[in-house]
Amino acid sequence: MLVALVIGPGWLQAFPVSGNEGLCEKNAAALARAGKVDAGLAAIRQCIADNPAQAKAHVVLGHLLLDQGDAPQAMAAFERALALEPRSSAARTGKGIVLARNGDLRGAESMLKEALQLNPDPARTHYELGLVYERLGDLQAALVHFKQGISAFEQEKGRQP
Repeated sequence: MLVALVIGPGWLQAFPVSGNEGLCEKNAAALARAGKVDAGLAAIRQCIADNPAQAKAHVVLGHLLLDQGDAPQAMAAFERALALEPRSSAARTGKGIVLARNGDLRGAESMLKEALQLNPDPARTHYELGLVYERLGDLQAALVHFKQGISAFEQEKGRQP
């Protein structure tokens, strides 16, 4: 459980900011972090309306929808992000989370492993894969990924100004 508190909310900070597109996503995520999820959803939907080809905005939308318990719409957002950017590790991680929550643990495992191949250090992906292995009863693999997730989180935290 401690791992979830350390790594779980990290998705909101996982997107590099570049230009106005990154700022839009950052603002929507900041609203959500401040507990204003409805305002965050409205903001990210406006970002998408302004620039529907921005894959990262669809990923943020997917996570906000997932946080509100709307797994089908979250899945649609992650799939749209993947259609726009097929090599998106963040979109694959989001899709893996939805698959796991829907009970498709093998599908989640596969999707999360693909995400790791595209970006081998994301803390959230290791954490989610650890949860999948825990549910599958493979506690050794779960522990490996929890440890890798903590390590990746600590490394990322050390790189922040």
